[in-house]
Amino acid sequence: MIEFIAIPALLAGLYALYAVGWNDALRLLQGTAYARAKVVDHHSGSDGFVPIFAFQYAERSFQVPGPTAFAQPTPALGESMVLSFPAKRPDLARPPHPFARSLLYLAFAAWLAFFSDLWLNWW
Repeated sequence: MIEFIAIPALLAGLYALYAVGWNDALRLLQGTAYARAKVVDHHSGSDGFVPIFAFQYAERSFQVPGPTAFAQPTPALGESMVLSFPAKRPDLARPPHPFARSLLYLAFAAWLAFFSDLWLNWW
């Protein structure tokens, strides 16, 4: 009976791991590249202001949105920051947050371990 909870929770956890981890898997396979980008605009939406970063890589110009929305237009226009991305995919550039990503993967591991144990009674 517990399988009705554990198996869908495991599948949801594996899908979430895939959705979040795909870009990091590309970084592992292709290598990580870095570029200094400037904030050129802020797009406002229902959840706040999303910064738009512009940078050049391999003699091409790119504009990518920031990963999160802020209540105020943050960072300020013209401010620069380093973005990381898979070497062959500059369109996936984002500010690096290794500590936050590590905590996220730790949470995925705990989720998968808990529901695996619930389903298979390992301990």
